[in-house]
Amino acid sequence: MRTLTAPVALLVVFAAAAGAQQQTGPIIQKGGGHFPVPNATFTVPTGVTYKMAWDIAVGSAKPGEANAAYDVPARFVNQAAVMGMPRNATELAVVIHGSAGEEMLNNDEYRARKGVDNPNITLLEEMSKAGVKIIICGQTVGSRKMPRDKMLPFVLVAPSAAWAHAVLQQQGFSMNPF
Repeated sequence: MRTLTAPVALLVVFAAAAGAQQQTGPIIQKGGGHFPVPNATFTVPTGVTYKMAWDIAVGSAKPGEANAAYDVPARFVNQAAVMGMPRNATELAVVIHGSAGEEMLNNDEYRARKGVDNPNITLLEEMSKAGVKIIICGQTVGSRKMPRDKMLPFVLVAPSAAWAHAVLQQQGFSMNPF
């Protein structure tokens, strides 16, 4: 136990000394927390458009817990704003399939299936309002018996996750592995 305590204590001291506190916003408040990075030595050009896509196939470990995977594209939105990029400098998409699919259900349907409220709705709504395309695999919709009228209204339905990624790639989107 002693070998773990010293490195953890050292990390806490360095983090406190650096004054590193995670921030939310300025675009998405419910998620996408980020740390300030003063004097970054890897510069990000701000005069170009970035097209990024994420693939999210795994749902929350427990119903009622928010899916941390949605924080990553939300963080990208917030960091772009902090770096001074106009909102139209990023085009983002999230392709949902597998067990993450049921997180696209409206609260009533999610509660009927899982017994708890859908904790992802607020973040997904904020992402959608910020311009993030949220696309679900039609094969997931079919296999998990998810009627469209029971899904969140801003979710786009693709024939499959594979087709969604193929179209996004043709449109110039890069797949983000994080």
